[in-house]
Amino acid sequence: MIRHVSIFTLKDGADLRQITRYLDEVRDRVSGPMMSSYGADLGLRVGNGGFATCFDFADEAAYRAWDTHPEHERIRREKIQPLLAGVQRCQFRVG
Repeated sequence: MIRHVSIFTLKDGADLRQITRYLDEVRDRVSGPMMSSYGADLGLRVGNGGFATCFDFADEAAYRAWDTHPEHERIRREKIQPLLAGVQRCQFRVG
C-alpha cells in the first residue's frame, strides 16, 4: 500500500472550510484512494503546517492515476493552490 501525505502552509486569510470542501470534491470525483483523511492543524506544536492530507492507495499505479487525473489536477490548480503559500508531499509504503 502507498500512503500519500501533504502538509500545506496556508496563505494569510485562507478559509479552512473551503480547503476541506475542495478536498471533498477530489475525494468524491476522483477514484483511487482506499482511504482519505485531512484537516486543520490543532496547534499542539509551534512550527507545524496549517493543514494536512493523507490518502492511501493499493499500489503505485493507483496513486499515479489519481495524482495525474485531469479533474484532480484542475481542482488542485484552480481551487486549492491559490490558498497555499507552500506544500510538502511525501509518499511511502505502508505494511
